Amino acid sequence: MAKLHIGLTLLVLSAILAGSTIISAAIYSQVLVQEAIGWNTSHGIYGTAFREIGKFPLAVSILLAILGIFLVITAVRNNYKNSNQNKVQDKNVL
Repeated sequence: MAKLHIGLTLLVLSAILAGSTIISAAIYSQVLVQEAIGWNTSHGIYGTAFREIGKFPLAVSILLAILGIFLVITAVRNNYKNSNQNKVQDKNVL
């Protein structure tokens, strides 16, 4: 049960981190336009803002999501195996 809670917490943290990274890139793209700082034409305004903010937070978010999904799947599998074993033991008792 602890794996399930940890996995779900990691998924929520991943969503918060990814969302805040995307929102901050959107806000910074407005700063690039308003203050005429300039941007790379091949990436566009948002792509330049995203590159300057950095891809590290998004990479961490992806890793947290993968780890969270793995923990949730293992917790569900273990719960399913334990419930099947309990059903077999209940049949043997009768």
